[in-house]
Amino acid sequence: MDPYRKPCTSFAFISSIISLKSAGIAALIAAVLYYGWPIIEAIILVLPIPDPKDSVEKVKSFAGAATGFVSESISGGPSAGR
Repeated sequence: MDPYRKPCTSFAFISSIISLKSAGIAALIAAVLYYGWPIIEAIILVLPIPDPKDSVEKVKSFAGAATGFVSESISGGPSAGR
């Protein structure tokens, strides 16, 4: 039951961080994304995804209202002692 000893080289350090299996999986994912992107893009274009313009406008109006509320609270706003 002796422990396995690795030599202290830069390759041993790198191989302890990145295993061959994880590097292979990363390469496979990169290849699928690179070579399969036209197919992925075609699927995204075909899907019935709604136009986010309305959602963006709602978020902008909410953010503007929240910013106004905070700035009025900090500056003492219209209801500060009146």
